[in-house]
Amino acid sequence: MNYVFGIDLGTTYSCIAYMDEYGKPVVLKNSDGDHTTPSVVMVESADNVVVGMEAKRSIEVDPDRTVQFIKRKMGKENDKVTLAGITYSAPEISAYILKKLVKDANDELIQTGVILEGQEVRDVVITCPAYFGMNERQATKTAGELAGLNVLNIINEPTAAAISYGAAGSAKHETVLVYDLGGGTFDITVMDINGSDISVVCTGGDDTLGGKDWDETLMDYVTERYEEENGEDLSEDPDAVAALYVDVETWKKSLTAREKVNISVNGSGGRFREELTRERYEELTHDLLSRTKNLLDEVLKNAAQKGCPQEKIDKILLVGGSSRMPQVAKMIEADYHITPVLQDPDEAVAKGAAIYARNEKQYSDFLLEESQKTGKTVKELTEENLKTGGALDKKFALSTSGYGAIKMNITNVLSRTYGISAYNEDDDLVICNMLMSNDKLPATTTRSFWTGQNNQTGAELPIFETRSMEPTLPLGDREPITTIHMRFNERVPKGTEITVMLALDNSGILHVMAEELCRHSKLETTFDLSNQMTEDERITAVRRTAETTVE
Repeated sequence: MNYVFGIDLGTTYSCIAYMDEYGKPVVLKNSDGDHTTPSVVMVESADNVVVGMEAKRSIEVDPDRTVQFIKRKMGKENDKVTLAGITYSAPEISAYILKKLVKDANDELIQTGVILEGQEVRDVVITCPAYFGMNERQATKTAGELAGLNVLNIINEPTAAAISYGAAGSAKHETVLVYDLGGGTFDITVMDINGSDISVVCTGGDDTLGGKDWDETLMDYVTERYEEENGEDLSEDPDAVAALYVDVETWKKSLTAREKVNISVNGSGGRFREELTRERYEELTHDLLSRTKNLLDEVLKNAAQKGCPQEKIDKILLVGGSSRMPQVAKMIEADYHITPVLQDPDEAVAKGAAIYARNEKQYSDFLLEESQKTGKTVKELTEENLKTGGALDKKFALSTSGYGAIKMNITNVLSRTYGISAYNEDDDLVICNMLMSNDKLPATTTRSFWTGQNNQTGAELPIFETRSMEPTLPLGDREPITTIHMRFNERVPKGTEITVMLALDNSGILHVMAEELCRHSKLETTFDLSNQMTEDERITAVRRTAETTVE
């Protein structure tokens, strides 16, 4: 059984797909018969959770047991939620969503005879916003591991959408901009697509901007209007607020298809009714749309600097459920004079991830074969691949023609800038940036530092993640995403050179290699998730997710 899943782990809805025997990406239905599953979790008891539409309905009646929009907490320092008196981390909640998706997908594959009873698909590729940083990507991978999955890779959502678009039959050479407005995140990516060869030019966005913000703007409006009409503050009625969260999403979707909608709210102060037009709704949310335009302008500017001005862009693809709102297409046509294409907004990302997952499974098997041939571990081969600028990747590309007619060649870019803090000539602590945002992946760079004291026994290497494009910047109050502790074999004198190599692989995982050139002490490590789970928390999460029934 060589099946693998591609999973779009969304803020508001999630979706899972696989490649069938004909090499076609197919979205699998959940137990409700739907292609997408609400990313909502309700804790029924300590050993039973409910995920999906039933959990979404419980937002109204059991808000203290229910959580939605957990993706916005992924990788953040404050990533905990308390449900039914139990504290969970964001990766653990996301793991329950993943378990539900995979359980329902496996059930459908068994029912349709694709796999046998007792078999399970465990190999997956999970998508994340292009603008996610290291912590958020690691948290996404952790969620997959907690769900008992083998996470082959984490891939950017716009790239997955472009893979789906390219595989759908566009054999011509195009430069495409993907405008991906999801439920909780917003990404823009410019990429060069030549059949199944996809090269990302640059990316940008905001991982705290999405359809949820449109919902909250409408919610604020309705709350204000309710108070004007009824003299009561609706926000002080938890049950009414919980119900309103569900209603505003429904009204928003209605206004996508219709020019007006009748809204009705029941609260302690009585009932409020009003006819809301699409025009009024677009006025209310104009500032949010403007934020996407400003970010789009910034990405177009970066693309132009990389030799891809706006006039070279052949197509704009709209991805993500929130991109269905008519105001999005209107803005793009008016300001950029391109008619955008709505590209399978709910399923494109999962389908593209499934295509990529098939390719990644091939690559994983290829690495195992190379490991057996050479006697090197997979980790050693991966490190060697980074040092040689992707020599192993090139060998893999030559050795396989992919499944069906697809041979994936994807070149991605960094979403953030990475550097190390050190003292400059004025004895001030600064961040020395080494890997720059929008550099091509895999990316590798080496820089020299020097010890500042005699008889030094080691060195601290604080790694910083920023959005800066400057070679150096003041440390200020920035905190490192992690600190690597390098220990020397013997004491070394002041002024000993230390060469540090930072490398990001195609998964966006950071590798750190260093050597001091006096006693030749060496360090090789990968980025470790910081400010997240302690070892005890992880053990608890592993046990709970394994023992908890997910419905």
